[in-house]
Amino acid sequence: MSLVGPRPHVPGMLAGGVLYEQLVPYHFQRHTVRPGITGLAQVNGCRGEIVQAEDAIKRVDYDLDYIAGWSHWSDIKIIAKICKREFLSDHGV
Repeated sequence: MSLVGPRPHVPGMLAGGVLYEQLVPYHFQRHTVRPGITGLAQVNGCRGEIVQAEDAIKRVDYDLDYIAGWSHWSDIKIIAKICKREFLSDHGV
């Protein structure tokens, strides 16, 4: 597991009452890189339980955008944004 990368999903995970694999047919493209503790989806607000199908699609799309544009610099920016939000603002968990 990496520090930054697509968050792993539990096999058989549902989003909006539908399996991820059925809802987002390109879901498995996320598995081309190691999963991470945090990622582009989380820094853009896609965190926690997925209830709406649209949110699941958005999360996978962020993960694929991360993979397509990966660089060390993008990882550093994601870590900095997470640290700022979680430790330096009132919006943390």
